[in-house]
Formats: sequence, structure tokens, C-alpha cells
Amino acid sequence: MEPPIHWAQLLKNIREESGMSQRELSRKCKVPQRTLAEYENTANPRHLSIYRVEKILAAMDYELEALWVNKKC
Repeated sequence: MEPPIHWAQLLKNIREESGMSQRELSRKCKVPQRTLAEYENTANPRHLSIYRVEKILAAMDYELEALWVNKKC
């Protein structure tokens, strides 16, 4: 069994799979690029609310379930 992937890594993987840079995603979801970088930092990730996760995922045309299945809607 593979070890679980950290949620910060999942967000980064989904963003990269979507072909978006942090800057592009920042503009689309109206979250500062620096904040997105902090969310994606697996060594010391920033606290992230479910509301913010949904907002970021929606900007990439994903739903919350994507964190568990990593699939586009």
C-alpha cells in the first residue's frame, strides 16, 4: 500500500495537471500567488479551510472530491 499523499501535494498536482501556473491560478481564484505557494509547500503547509480549497479547485474546474480521486469533473 502506498503512503498517503499530503493534501498540499495533491493541490499542486491538480494545478500542474490543469496546465496552470500559480500566477494564473492566483488571478483566476483571486488568492495571492504567495498564498498559493504557501498552500503547496509540503514541508510547512499553511492552514487551509474547506471553503478556500473549494474556491481554488473551482478555478481549475474541479470539485472537492478531486482531492480523494484526483479526477476532473
